[in-house]
Amino acid sequence: MVRRGSNATGMERDLSVGTVFSAAFSAFAARARVLVPIVFFSSLVVSAISRLLGPEGIGFLVGWVVDAAFFALVQAVAMTVLRDLRERRPASSIGDLLATALPPLPAATLVGVLALAAVTVALVFLIVPGLYLMTIWAVVLPVAVVERPGVFDAFGRSRGLVRGNGWKVLGVVLLLGLLLAVSAALALLLHRHAAGPVVSILFGSLLSSVIAPIQMLVLGVLYFRLLDIERERPAESVLEQPGDSAS
Repeated sequence: MVRRGSNATGMERDLSVGTVFSAAFSAFAARARVLVPIVFFSSLVVSAISRLLGPEGIGFLVGWVVDAAFFALVQAVAMTVLRDLRERRPASSIGDLLATALPPLPAATLVGVLALAAVTVALVFLIVPGLYLMTIWAVVLPVAVVERPGVFDAFGRSRGLVRGNGWKVLGVVLLLGLLLAVSAALALLLHRHAAGPVVSILFGSLLSSVIAPIQMLVLGVLYFRLLDIERERPAESVLEQPGDSAS
């Protein structure tokens, strides 16, 4: 559970794109020896399942859920890593990280499926609503794995945390989207030039073992900084009011 006290510095409440990404990269560098193996082997399992299911029909839908579970797992692991660093705890072992990540996994997976579906539909039909949802739900996965408020309450909680900082959060989301787009293009290039499916899966998993933790660490850093900002607000202003804007 989240502790309610706060001794956050101004830097720890800084939502600028550069400082958020810098903190995420620093966290990855500090804990790469546990993050990379977890994500690499998890990605291997997900890739194997996706290949067995195929890209059509029920295989596509099940694969979507499996992907959501993968990202929920990585997010849960990333949040424990960030907690350890924030509270200056000894580094958690791989076993400890997985043990902490598993309990919130079912609810976080469902949150991920719903959020991805809604954002995808919004982006396909209208760009602006899609970007709006990406902004107000930017920390819905961190909320789901740390605070565990329930599937639907997680969306409202994320919106409440983002409220008042929408443009800064959007900047982080857009740069993260650019990073993911570049990594997707690189993965496609590796897939086309790989010598067979096994090599393709190995290279893809290796790429995921770097990109996925950084992605979730960025969202985790964003969550903790929004949480620190919320703790500095007057108590009455923290309550969500009808008509409040995310920005």
